[in-house]
Amino acid sequence: MVRSIKDRLRNRFNISVAEVDALENRQVAVLGVSMVSNESFHIRTAFDEIVRALKSHPVAELLDHEVDV
Repeated sequence: MVRSIKDRLRNRFNISVAEVDALENRQVAVLGVSMVSNESFHIRTAFDEIVRALKSHPVAELLDHEVDV
């Protein structure tokens, strides 16, 4: 399931995404997402859309997120 979430995010938002922590726990996935742009507004807008997409996932639950631009 994590791979399909990562693939959907890559395809929809043209971002880099990787599972970066909790690799030993099959119940939790910690994803790192990165994007490059010359406009911080574009990145903030895209990350807001990414968070909304993850919150609306039918099976997975988004527990927390943080953004650093």
